[in-house]
Amino acid sequence: MDGFIRLFYSFIAALMTLYVLSRLIPKLKKQPKTKHGITVLYLSTFMTIYNVSSIEHVLVYYASLMMILIVFYKNSMFVSSMSVLFLYVITLLGSMGASNLTLLIASDVVDFRAIFASGNLTANIIYILLVFALLGYYKVIVRLFKKVSGTNFKFDRMMLFSNVVLFALVFAYQRMTFINMVEFSAGGIINTPGVERYNGYFLITYAFVSLTSLFLVVIINRQFIVDKNLENYKFKAETDLMTGALSREAGLQHLKAEMARAVQYKFDLTIAYVDVNDLKAVNDQFGHKEGDKLIKVISDTIHASLREFDVVARLGGDEFLIVFTRCNKAQASRVWRRITEEFLKVNLSGKCGFKVSASVGITQYNPAKHTTMLSLVHEADEEMYAQKKSIKASQL
Repeated sequence: MDGFIRLFYSFIAALMTLYVLSRLIPKLKKQPKTKHGITVLYLSTFMTIYNVSSIEHVLVYYASLMMILIVFYKNSMFVSSMSVLFLYVITLLGSMGASNLTLLIASDVVDFRAIFASGNLTANIIYILLVFALLGYYKVIVRLFKKVSGTNFKFDRMMLFSNVVLFALVFAYQRMTFINMVEFSAGGIINTPGVERYNGYFLITYAFVSLTSLFLVVIINRQFIVDKNLENYKFKAETDLMTGALSREAGLQHLKAEMARAVQYKFDLTIAYVDVNDLKAVNDQFGHKEGDKLIKVISDTIHASLREFDVVARLGGDEFLIVFTRCNKAQASRVWRRITEEFLKVNLSGKCGFKVSASVGITQYNPAKHTTMLSLVHEADEEMYAQKKSIKASQL
């Protein structure tokens, strides 16, 4: 293939890779464009010299991609490794499907290991469409999965195992189908008069196994998520419309359940009681619409800084509760420092006509000390009040 054409397809593949990763790791979208540009440049260059038959190239490519996410984009090793794994599975299934369908539609044999390197326009279009479809399916599953993620770790492992097994089965079938199709094509069977039924055979079996596997994943996920976690699913859906946080009742129910799990599984649990500063002053000076905007900015900033399985509940007009699962007080305090830094960025940007800040009380759950849920919340509330009092005193 001409060097320029390969570079062009490598650039498209690099953009596709970054897009998929940004959907798997939403906070990548907030990273500077210069970082994305450097990443695309590196991936394009690597793919241009990429040798699909070299296992060393494959390992170096995915290992370097993982290091970019960890070192360059500051993601955790777990998030980076899982995202690269999902990227590999999604692109592999998409490329195998594109290889199969390209052979059926255009009678062209394309190596599924590197669709972009083939320079085949039909294969690349089909590949991109399939990757988008698989990514869309993944996001649907994640939206359901996030409702119970982090609240039942046995469930988490079962979900992961079930999906990996099903994807592995699809992978095995697609590889076998591709090999068979290449053999049929090489033998001239596909284009031999009188055997047109073979053309439909591969398309039908490919579509059947793909749809069946996705159907099985949906059924298994529904069984786990809806049938076995109905109560959890229900209260998680009870959210505050303005902020997207859980309602007071749902949030306290979640905290109570987490306290029981923390004792059972012996993991750390920490809460933060948050109170928006100067809400009354903003309401009096700018009106309640701006007061609601202040609450929304505070809530959005908090949500953007937390892990997927940390939970935020709105306890009252200007009060929030954050439940940090598997997190001690020192770790929760570091997260809150990041949140206050984000408040500072908002204030420096001048987007709001008022100061954005909040007081917080952070308390780690101690089963021997906090015999009730209310005693834990009360201690965090007292710490928050002490901080608020200190802030007001410093302003005098």
